[in-house]
Amino acid sequence: MSSVGWIDFSSTDRKRVHEVLALIKEPGTLDEMGFGQLRDAYADTLFPGFSTIQTRARYFLALPKMMLGWADWPEAKRRRQPLAEYLKTAENEFARMLKANYDAKGLAPEGVIGHTVVEQGGVARRPSSTYWNGLRVFEIVRTEGSLAEFCRYWRRGGEPHQVVSSEEGNDDTRERFEATVRRPPGAQGDWPIGLTLKLEVAEARFLRERFTTARDLDNTVCAQLLSNDLAASALDDSHTSFAAFSAWAAGQPRLSKPCRDNIAAAQRFSLAVEGAHIVFNRLIAEAIDDGDLRASCDERYADWHATSRLAGIFHPGADIEWLRVADADGTRVKQRTIDFLRQWNALNQAQVPKQSSLDALVRTQAVENKPARSLLIKLPRERADWYGMGALDYRWQTVRRMLNDIVEVLPC
Repeated sequence: MSSVGWIDFSSTDRKRVHEVLALIKEPGTLDEMGFGQLRDAYADTLFPGFSTIQTRARYFLALPKMMLGWADWPEAKRRRQPLAEYLKTAENEFARMLKANYDAKGLAPEGVIGHTVVEQGGVARRPSSTYWNGLRVFEIVRTEGSLAEFCRYWRRGGEPHQVVSSEEGNDDTRERFEATVRRPPGAQGDWPIGLTLKLEVAEARFLRERFTTARDLDNTVCAQLLSNDLAASALDDSHTSFAAFSAWAAGQPRLSKPCRDNIAAAQRFSLAVEGAHIVFNRLIAEAIDDGDLRASCDERYADWHATSRLAGIFHPGADIEWLRVADADGTRVKQRTIDFLRQWNALNQAQVPKQSSLDALVRTQAVENKPARSLLIKLPRERADWYGMGALDYRWQTVRRMLNDIVEVLPC
């Protein structure tokens, strides 16, 4: 039996490790080719505040309610149970309550974080860590610190907690002062009887406000869709994949040009590297003598090659365009990945790229990315329909769930 260990220097480091471990369990996310940094840079540009391991929008409301409930305690009680300990207990109780409510209604507790383990020691992937970055991005919790730093500050006593009332239509300037935590609708009092993850109208309005008016969100996808009453249209079943959504967004003049440009750039990068993942899977198919996978790869490669040529994906300087997103947000991309993209772009500009050259380039990149751990070296023990990434999604499925929660009760 093998295990993984690491040394972390902050809760941010710890959060990143937990997210990586969580992603390993999800199909289509393993970064065998080393493109994860660029994928995440595009995702942060398009969908800041969201992550692939978030489930439903209500957690953006439930967590501040928990924090404010703790802050309303008398000081002596807060000292007996610091915020970090309180959150762990409160999050488990929240999962237990939601599961019971869904069971009582005869519904599956889909999206309830920890509902399968709450009775066996508690939630492992806690909502507070999963949603913390989003709470900061959307200025629901106003802090630059990590969750651990925030909890340590309050453990020392902090300043008297301050709250911004964000009830829709409340313009009382006496309550609009510098804040630590915003008080969303329904934050006061106990949880409503029979509560589920479905939002109330006032709650949906609060989230729409936060997703659209927080700083630096003007040209992000979620803000643009909600601000321009395009969210419901974007959620059409024909736009489920990011590629389909990108094609739809290109024809929406109400979306800002920077937003449309960012979506298009992300789709061009996805299409460019999808071919590399097809070649990677073909190499595995050959190594393990999997005829079905090989046939699937051949078919997918032919479709991809035709689509990428029609879209003009490969041309002089295309690799520089793909990397601009990293320059914009300061992401450091490994030199071998930069070199790969340059060579991949050059080879694919040919009318009929030489397969042996593509194979050699992909093999080298994959092995250098994960030396002895590469699936091309340590061949998979069990056969699968696909290995590693394919077309990139950039958190679009997560955002669809969040938007659907809002649109369900607040058409927009």
